[in-house]
Parts: sequence; structure tokens; C-alpha cells
Amino acid sequence: MKFLTMPVVNAALPYYNGGNVVGIFLDEKTAATVQATGTGGLVLILPYVVEKAQLYRVGVLARVEALWIDRVFVNGPGNLSYALFAKFSGRGRYTATSIGMHEGLLVAEAKPLDLDWYRARGYPSIDGSGWQAIGGDTELKGLDDLPVRLYGMELDKGREVEICGNLGGLVSPESAHTIEHAIIRSLHKYAVCTPRTLAECIREEGRELRASLDAGFRYRRPEIFGVTSSGACGNPLTNLAQIYLMEELAHNLKKGERFEDGLEDARLKTLSRVTADLEISTSPLLRIGQALKRGMAHEDTPLSQADLKRIVACFPPGPWG
Repeated sequence: MKFLTMPVVNAALPYYNGGNVVGIFLDEKTAATVQATGTGGLVLILPYVVEKAQLYRVGVLARVEALWIDRVFVNGPGNLSYALFAKFSGRGRYTATSIGMHEGLLVAEAKPLDLDWYRARGYPSIDGSGWQAIGGDTELKGLDDLPVRLYGMELDKGREVEICGNLGGLVSPESAHTIEHAIIRSLHKYAVCTPRTLAECIREEGRELRASLDAGFRYRRPEIFGVTSSGACGNPLTNLAQIYLMEELAHNLKKGERFEDGLEDARLKTLSRVTADLEISTSPLLRIGQALKRGMAHEDTPLSQADLKRIVACFPPGPWG
């Protein structure tokens, strides 16, 4: 069947089995699609992946329950404008087989997608519809006991939700920590985490963490350690860097140094302290790998497809079972 199609950047999809979500539309083209659908109409909501400039073809078919116009502030107080509001309810997981334009509107040929069917046949996934992951934690109880918890907020009623999986015996503690971040990244981008998207997001997480380390060391900016497009990673290296930088800066300012001079000196002393405390080499050839694994407790070694499937299968299909 063909459906009018609406892209969303933040992968905030209504829960596919009747969950509700309210959207605010400032973009004229997207608002036109919603208005053309009309109250009671069906629209296919697909995640739009900004860095790839393309739609992810797995989304949620939703019913437009209500449409209204209301005032909103755009770019701060004083900039009052009008925007289209719409309430959607999920009517099933769908995948687009083709996408194109028709009379100026985005239209997709789509068919139902049963994620549980695939999970039962060895291709598991974590469904991100109806909730948004906010953060997570990885607990090291032992090599055979590595609980990973992801927590977030239900879009419909605003309740806290979480999912947990135990990766003990499957991966190292450092790899489990990376997987935690990669699942969150996948849910933010695609509103689903599959073995394929998990592998992609592990690569992205590792690449961005390494880039933050390289830039931090190269330009003597310890404050950017662990900062990626998905947020700031909490780990021994980044936590110590923040603490030491504030301590050294406060000490320099107390001595009467100018802020700029005190900050540069604090950055150099911070780098010296964290590398010494965590026994990270000062050699450019070694320090990135050591800082990633020893300092940040991350490991970005590629995993096999079989391992990726086992990892995703350790988690429930979603917060609701």
C-alpha cells in the first residue's frame, strides 16, 4: 500500500501498538504532508538520518488523531509564531519498499514488518518506538556478569522505562561499555537497534571517541575528551580531566593569574596528571589506544555478525516486554 510519508529527525516514533505522540511542525513541507493526510488519515513516519541525508526505511504507520494550530516561541522569547500541532497513534511497524514524490508530497510503498517474527528466527532487535533512551550504565560484577542497563522516557505518558541485558561471557567489560553507548546511538538514529545498526554505531562511537582523544591531546584540550555527537561519555579519564582542570584553574586564579594564562597552564597540568594517574603513554603512537581502553573503558574491536545477534538477543524487544 502507498502512504504519505513524514520524516522525523530525532526518531521519536509513537509506540507501534497504539501509543500516542504529539508533534509540532515548523517545516512547511512536513506540515503540508500532515495536513494532506487529514484527521483520521494514515501517515508513515520514518527516521531521517541527518549525517546520511536519507530516510531509514523502517518506521511506524500512524493515524492522525487530531490537528490544530497554536502559538509557539521560535528561537527564544519574543519570537512568537504559529505552528501546526498533530497527535498521532501508532498502527503498526512498517517498512518502506520504495519512496518517491507525488504531487509535491513524499509517498512510500510500504508493508507491515513483524520484528517479533524476525527475532524468533534468529534476527533480534530492540524496538525504540514509543520511548527515547536517555542514558545507561554498565556494571562490572565479573567477566561472566556484565549487566547493561538502558533507561529513558515513555513518549506517551512521560513515565520512566528501562531495559536490561547481561553481556557476561560474551564480550569484555570495555566492549560492553561501548555496546551500551552504541545501542543508545542506534535508538536515537533509527528508533530500532538491530545487529546491523549496532555494528555501525559501535564503529561510530569508537571513531568519535578516538577523535576526541586525538584532538584533546593534540591541541591540549582535555575538556573535550569523551565528547561525541551522542553526548559526553562518563568514564575515569573524562571525569578526572574535568575535576583536575577545575582544580588547577581555581588554584591559578587564586594566585592572581589572568584567566587565559591560568586556563592554558591548567590544561597542561591536567594532561600530565591524568596520563600519570591512568598510566597512559605520552607517545602519540600508543596514547590513543591506551586512553580509549584503559582511561575510558571502551573497546571498539569489530564483532562478528553471530556475536552481534547474541548481544542484541540479550535485551528484551523493548521496555514493554
